[in-house]
Amino acid sequence: MPGLQRAVLLRAAAAALTLCAAVGLEAAVGHALAARGAERAERDAVVCGEATRPATAVRAHRAQAHRGHAVGHAAAKGARSCTGGRRTR
Repeated sequence: MPGLQRAVLLRAAAAALTLCAAVGLEAAVGHALAARGAERAERDAVVCGEATRPATAVRAHRAQAHRGHAVGHAAAKGARSCTGGRRTR
């Protein structure tokens, strides 16, 4: 009977050590995966930023051109409205 209790205690101790090792390994793996995920997110953000830079420049140029046209059109319209709708030379 003492041999049986000793075997059970040894198995329980082995299981406890295995459990502790698994918990420690899980924490280390979780930390490594989180760090890798953060690095990948940063890398993806840089790539996306570089990919959208030309499109943003084109939109800004179009918006600036449109504003210039709208300002010129509003100035011409305002000049006519100041003269009562008559065109001035």
